[in-house]
Amino acid sequence: MIKKVLKDLLPKGLLPRLLLIFLVPLIIIQCSVIFFFYDRHWEKIINRFSNIAGNNINLLKDFYMKNSLEDTKNIAQRLNIKISLRKSINKDLYVESRLENKIFQTIKNRVDENIKIDFEENFVSFFLPVENDYLKIDFPKKYLLSETPTIYILWIIFTSLILSLIALLFLRIQIRAIFRLAQSAENFGRGNKIKNFKPEGALEIRAAGNAFLKMQKRINNYLEQKTSFLAGISHDLGTIITRIKLRLELLDNNKDTIQIKKDVETMQLFLKEYLEYSKKNNSRRFEKVNVLELIGEVVQSSKSKNKDIKIKCSKNLRIDTDKNSLFRIIFNLFENASRYGSKINIYVKKNIKNVVINIEDNGPGIDEKLMKQIFKPFYKIDNSRNLNESGSGLGLSIAKDLAKNINAKINCSNSKNLNGCLFSIILKCKE
Repeated sequence: MIKKVLKDLLPKGLLPRLLLIFLVPLIIIQCSVIFFFYDRHWEKIINRFSNIAGNNINLLKDFYMKNSLEDTKNIAQRLNIKISLRKSINKDLYVESRLENKIFQTIKNRVDENIKIDFEENFVSFFLPVENDYLKIDFPKKYLLSETPTIYILWIIFTSLILSLIALLFLRIQIRAIFRLAQSAENFGRGNKIKNFKPEGALEIRAAGNAFLKMQKRINNYLEQKTSFLAGISHDLGTIITRIKLRLELLDNNKDTIQIKKDVETMQLFLKEYLEYSKKNNSRRFEKVNVLELIGEVVQSSKSKNKDIKIKCSKNLRIDTDKNSLFRIIFNLFENASRYGSKINIYVKKNIKNVVINIEDNGPGIDEKLMKQIFKPFYKIDNSRNLNESGSGLGLSIAKDLAKNINAKINCSNSKNLNGCLFSIILKCKE
C-alpha cells in the first residue's frame, strides 16, 4: 500500500526525480540548521539581551523612586532608552509570538510580575507599576531583537536557491542528452533517417549513444542485405514464372490450363507483395494532396471499380502528407473491402485535429478478438472472411507500416451501416 502511494506521488520524469533527490536532502539539512540556530543560538542571544534590558529597567525604577522624572529621563537618554509616566494602560496588551513571549517572561522574572509589555513597530514598551502610575520604558526594537537571524535565514534561502538553479541547469544538460538519444531511437524505430546525432553528456550516456549508433548501422546493413536477397530471389522467380506463362499461352485453354494460369498469377502477386514488404520504403515527400482526387485514382486503379461504390468527401479537402504512401494505404484497404463485399462506402470526415478516411463494406465482418491480429505479417483468418484468401497476408501489414511512416493510424471495427468491416485511416495532418 505504501509503495503504491509513493509510486503515485513520485514524479514520472527523470528531471523532476533528480531534482527531488537533490532538493529533499538540501531542505532537510537547511531546516535542521535553522531549527538548531533558533533553538540554541538565537535563544541564548535573546536571553542575554533580555537580561540586560531587565537590569536597565530595575536600575531606572530604583533611580526614579529616589529622584525626579526628569533626572530619570536624562539617565535613560544616555542608555538610548525613552521613559515617560502614564496614568493608565491598555488592558488588552498581549504577546503574539513565541519569541515575544520569551522576552517578556525573561524580563518579567527579573523585574516584576505585574509588568506589562507592548511590541510596537520600532519600539518595545514596558509598563511598570510605580505607586499609582505606570512607568513606561521604551527600548528600541533592535536593542532586544538582533537582525542577525533574519540575515542568516535570508542567506540560507538565497544560497539554496542558487544551488538549486545550478543543479537544475546541470541536470537539464544531462537530461537533454538522454532526450535526444530517446528521440533518435524513436525516429529510427519509425523508420526515419537519423541526421546529425552525436553522443553527448556524461560518459554513461555517451556509451549508450555510441551503442545505439552501432546498432543502427548493423540493422541498416541487415535490412539492405535482406532487401537485396529478396529482390534477387523475386527477380529470378519472376523470370521463371514469366516463362511458364508464355508456355501456358501456347497451350489449349482447358480446365487444367485455366487453373494453372490462376495459380501463376497468384504466385506473381505473392512475389510482388513480398518484395514490397521487404523494401518498406520509408522515404517521404510531403505535399498538399486533394483527398477526393486521390480516392478517385485509387478506385480507377483497382480491378473492382465496377462494384457499388459510394464516395463522400469535400472537393476542396487538402491535407499535407505523402501522396504515394497514402495512395498505397487506401488502395490496400479498398482491395481488401472489394474482395469480400459487393458494396463499398468511402467517406471522409474532418475535425480540428484529424482527417479520418473511412472504408466500409457489406462483407461478413471480423471477430473483435482478431482485429489486432489482422495487421500482423502473413496472418490469415480461417473463416468466411479470409482477409487474404487470394493474397499473401501482407496487404494490411504494409498499410499499417506506411501509416506509421506518415504519422497516421489505422483502426478496425465492424460497420454499423453495411454490417461488414470498417477501416478508419486517421491522419494527424493540417489542412
